[in-house]
Amino acid sequence: MCNWVVQNNKENLFRLFVYLKLYYPSGKISWNSCDIDCASITLYKTTKTVKSNFNKLKELQWLIYDEDYQFYRLSSLDKIRKHYNWVSRKAFPFTAKDIFHIRATLGAIIYTQPYKTYCRKYFKRGSNVLKSRSADKSTAFSCDIKKYAEVSVLSIRNFFGITINKAVRLKQAAEEQGLIEVKKQYFKLQKNQVYAAKKGNQYRDESQNIVFLNEDYYIQQIDKIYTELYFKRRKKIETL
Repeated sequence: MCNWVVQNNKENLFRLFVYLKLYYPSGKISWNSCDIDCASITLYKTTKTVKSNFNKLKELQWLIYDEDYQFYRLSSLDKIRKHYNWVSRKAFPFTAKDIFHIRATLGAIIYTQPYKTYCRKYFKRGSNVLKSRSADKSTAFSCDIKKYAEVSVLSIRNFFGITINKAVRLKQAAEEQGLIEVKKQYFKLQKNQVYAAKKGNQYRDESQNIVFLNEDYYIQQIDKIYTELYFKRRKKIETL
């Protein structure tokens, strides 16, 4: 679900959806003026914006109006999953704090997926990066050494079908909130290599990755990331 939200630029709608899921655990919403005002205050949005996003959730059928009882029902995640034919059973347990930086959380979720794939491929199974942690309590890591994985914005663009700019913004937002760690990698160039490196990027129609730091030129390489974000795996998805 999170992947679909990012791919279709539905972050604002998803933020309201998560808010409704957390604040109305019964799934029943009367949506009167008090409900609208509370959502507006909590989400720091105008009532007009909240109402608009609520109506868009109805259009997506993530909200269904019950004519008999005259209240709105939040569609179950299993029902939504079935409607979109999503096959993944991975789930992330959102909390109230996530609604205040929803893009950062979504960015961390997006980057954690290739991160875990990279770890499974290149690190031993006993590594701490592959151990899941329960939503209720943490499991101690088997070692204190952080395993960083190379995850490029190009791979994020290609796999998830989003723009490079969006891939960069998601990574920056997740890093700013401390949800992922990003380690920059640079390769130092000799002065006589700078011109050839820049021309090579031009011929390959690639963006310039030559940076000038501390009076020297470097090629900026793929960033390494580290994350402790975890997913649940359930027979029936209850949260995602």
